[in-house]
Amino acid sequence: MSMENIDALKKNPREGGRLTYKLKNANVFVSKSGFHFIDYLDPIESISPEIDASQLTDEVAAYIETQLQANAKKFDNQANIVKGHLPLQDAKVLDIGCGGGLFLSLLKQQGAEVIGIELSDSRAQYAKSKHRLVVDKHPIESDHWQSGYATFFDAVTLWDVIEHVNYPMQTLQSAARVLKQGGLLLIDTPCRDSFYHRFGELTYRLSGGRFPTFLDAMYSSHLFGHKQIFSTHEMKRLFESVGFEVIDLHKFHELSFPYEFYLKKLFKSQLLVNILLPFVKLFFKVFKIQNKMLAVGRKK
Repeated sequence: MSMENIDALKKNPREGGRLTYKLKNANVFVSKSGFHFIDYLDPIESISPEIDASQLTDEVAAYIETQLQANAKKFDNQANIVKGHLPLQDAKVLDIGCGGGLFLSLLKQQGAEVIGIELSDSRAQYAKSKHRLVVDKHPIESDHWQSGYATFFDAVTLWDVIEHVNYPMQTLQSAARVLKQGGLLLIDTPCRDSFYHRFGELTYRLSGGRFPTFLDAMYSSHLFGHKQIFSTHEMKRLFESVGFEVIDLHKFHELSFPYEFYLKKLFKSQLLVNILLPFVKLFFKVFKIQNKMLAVGRKK
């Protein structure tokens, strides 16, 4: 399978893929070459470009602060990655899927000119009000960006985003068009050739689908859920197919949410979560399991 066919596969999953994993929240199809994807697409065309500020409730703000942005080290690392490849003073940076805006806020403090794309009303409003950022709800594929910001940015970032989009190749092609020649594309995302996914596949097969473990947490046919998980090899080919020279590609360990978040997804009992939590913290302190990948490309 050439990378050019990924988006077509997602439009007709049953024609180009085999239903391999029937999960609680998703049906996962696997193509002949091994690409893993689900048969759900977000209704992006029905999302208003206007930010509805009323969606930012106190409860949602608390979730952003205590869950979504709880791992402050993650955002520091992301800012340092960009800084390691690009002088930040006056650099024009677009963050696709900027969430609550903490990453962009760190870049802004170091002199970068930043803009965020965020389709969630509550998160977009939080980033605007909390961090005083410019945030837009037009998808990167829209004319708003493709015509108005062609070859404009020095860097485009997608942190924990490419696994969520409907058509990953179209998203990266659109990101490439708004980058200057020599501009940088930086992505991190869960990695399929890693312990979590492979362990989930193993437990699924051994239990006849009754115990998919991590697979249930890695795919979701809900709005803005995980729609595909790439391998490092697929990511390299994807970057190259849309006109980027890959200058860094490696696996690393990082959890986006607190450990309790994942335990609750795996085990519905709060008592069991409380019992397991200390052991999980100790385990990850000792074993740094590589579960994600970082990919950095330069536009040719």
